[in-house]
Amino acid sequence: MTMALAGCGAGSPGASSSSSGGSNGSNTSDYDPSSTAKPTVTNNGKTEQYKPAEGSATATLRIASGSENKEVSAAIQKAVDDSKVAVTIDYMGSLDIMKALQAGGRNYDAVWPASSMWISMGDTKHVVKDANSTSVTPVVFGIAKSKAVKLGWADSSGKTKSVSTKDIIAAVKSKQLKFSMTSATQSNSGASAYLAFLTAIVGANRAVTAADLSNANVQANVQTLLSGVDRSSGSSDWLKDMVVANPGRFDAMVNYESLVIQTDRSLTAKSKDPLLAVYPSDGIAVSDSPLGYVDRGQKLNDAYGKFSDALHSKDSKLLFERAGRRTGLGGTLTNKDDAKVKEAFRADWGINTSAETLKAIPMPAAGVINSALTVYQTMLRKPSWTVWVVDYSGSMYGSGKDGVVRGLNAALNPAQAKQARIEPGSKDVNILIPFSSDASVAAKTVGSDTTQVLSEGQNTDPMGGTNIYKGLELALRNMPSDRSAYTTAIVLMTDGQSQTGDKDAFTSLYRSQGNDVPIFSIMFGDADPSQLKELASLSNAKVFDGRSEDLATVFREVKGFN
Repeated sequence: MTMALAGCGAGSPGASSSSSGGSNGSNTSDYDPSSTAKPTVTNNGKTEQYKPAEGSATATLRIASGSENKEVSAAIQKAVDDSKVAVTIDYMGSLDIMKALQAGGRNYDAVWPASSMWISMGDTKHVVKDANSTSVTPVVFGIAKSKAVKLGWADSSGKTKSVSTKDIIAAVKSKQLKFSMTSATQSNSGASAYLAFLTAIVGANRAVTAADLSNANVQANVQTLLSGVDRSSGSSDWLKDMVVANPGRFDAMVNYESLVIQTDRSLTAKSKDPLLAVYPSDGIAVSDSPLGYVDRGQKLNDAYGKFSDALHSKDSKLLFERAGRRTGLGGTLTNKDDAKVKEAFRADWGINTSAETLKAIPMPAAGVINSALTVYQTMLRKPSWTVWVVDYSGSMYGSGKDGVVRGLNAALNPAQAKQARIEPGSKDVNILIPFSSDASVAAKTVGSDTTQVLSEGQNTDPMGGTNIYKGLELALRNMPSDRSAYTTAIVLMTDGQSQTGDKDAFTSLYRSQGNDVPIFSIMFGDADPSQLKELASLSNAKVFDGRSEDLATVFREVKGFN
């Protein structure tokens, strides 16, 4: 049985997560248009609406999906055109898909996570019917060719050698390898990789058990491996965009093979060093991308059947494979002789299309997976150092401050944060810097007791003007002396346009420090998007739009990136 988990929201580094009128990020429509129709994007880029290119739709399905399916936009549009069934796709994280199923499916007619595991864990009411894999893609290391050759893991042709998890741990320990990876509690690729690491380190050729999770040697080796993570993310797709935006800074990542292929398309188009796909020889996780009908008594099963059949058709499979997904038996290629499929699965990118490459790990029991994710979040992951730079200017009085307090509690109150699997770990550091015309450090906490930060957030009174750069400069001066020991981040929240007198001083300080810290911004009210996008571009980060969403939800999403 293959192992995989579900994806999360997306957005390009240096850009806002809001979008409309077109598709966000890379998708197969970008290089393989098969229809005159394109999806309409709404809800800050988290919803795509597909309609038939010709004629009216006979029905509309609402689908809860992982963000990785944005990359197969052309296959989705083809299925909509052929079935005459429109679809509205809401992109969300693995926990959200699981929770929707635990609630009976809410208003969804179908689910499309990255892994059947989330259906198995979430479908406690047994509402999912007719679930079938649409494609598969393994979770691999993507390592810049020059680095892979230097490590001795590839030759000059791009052909990779057998690399074990032990080899990867040794490279991390000797500081020869740092890599970016999504959070195991927020994204399928991160969770899949983490479970594969656990399985390989246990080394028993069986599924991980609860006893393995408390084994001190296993814990120590996983911690060592995860100490190599130099940038975390809540989204596989966003991680890919981050590497493409700055390949000189980010030369290795853990991600789907299909997204390594997408990354290499973009990198080689810019004459940059491609990433080579490295498949750990002692076990990898494979995403099986199942689409399943949610039977709430809405009687749309016929429409679902038509759309599902079209998505599994020969023509759609071709589009899946052109996007870098595998559709053949055992992870082979159905259309290996197609020119565009060959362009995707290139040997000089380290891509190995042999089914033997996909040595999938056995799936642990659901309870063990839950425990493994808890252990990851509270003990094994690299600790985070997060500085919360929060607007307490006069305009924040009333509902603005109330929203901030709710958001901070959603992200840092252990009981609330646990619901989203973002609870603080024993070594996590959280610092609160309120700002208005000036800024000051109000509180700093280490570990799971964040009471002081939350208390200061509640008790600080809004007043004065808005100067985000004073707060950001102070945040830089409160970074750890050894940044390699943490995944660092600055979270900026503002509702207004900032004074700019201190902008140059901040920018100069940021660039002089060399080791970039991502500045994730949350905008609402009258915040200036251009100022926040500039900060995101400077720091290889992202802007979250809180103007149309509950701030508590947005704060949770931001924390998932660190």
